[in-house]
Amino acid sequence: MKKVNYSIIALGLLMVSVTVIAMDEKPVERANYEYLDQNLTNAKDFTLEVLEGMPAEDFSFKPGEEMRTFGAQAFHIAYSLEWFNARLKGEPIAWEPGDEDRMSKEELITYTTEQFDSFIKIVHAAEESGAFTAGVLGALRHNSHHCGQMVAYYRANGMAPPAYK
Repeated sequence: MKKVNYSIIALGLLMVSVTVIAMDEKPVERANYEYLDQNLTNAKDFTLEVLEGMPAEDFSFKPGEEMRTFGAQAFHIAYSLEWFNARLKGEPIAWEPGDEDRMSKEELITYTTEQFDSFIKIVHAAEESGAFTAGVLGALRHNSHHCGQMVAYYRANGMAPPAYK
């Protein structure tokens, strides 16, 4: 009578069980940048709050001669988003902002809203990759930098800026 090697049988059953369980697993849905949603929403909301809170007559204010006006800072944010949008879609775009003081407060709010909405839509539709994520984070850092400058313009005017979210 042959001896049964129970270790080999146990190992075989374990391998079959693992294979069956693995085949039964449902595919994992990819996150598709859902983890950035709050950051994207916060950036959009805070930027618009900064724009909306500054009186229209103060959009021409600049703290020093070598600095942009508040309106030009706002334009720079929106135009930069338009530039980032084109870059993230792989479309060539030249950096040609033109006169950064050409838009009214209302026009800047509309332009900024449109560019943020486009940016968020592009991010949601994108395949996740390190290079794309780096581009998104670069755009968010750039936006934060200029929003911070605009907050300083509030303070230079003796105004309390919107609370950061």
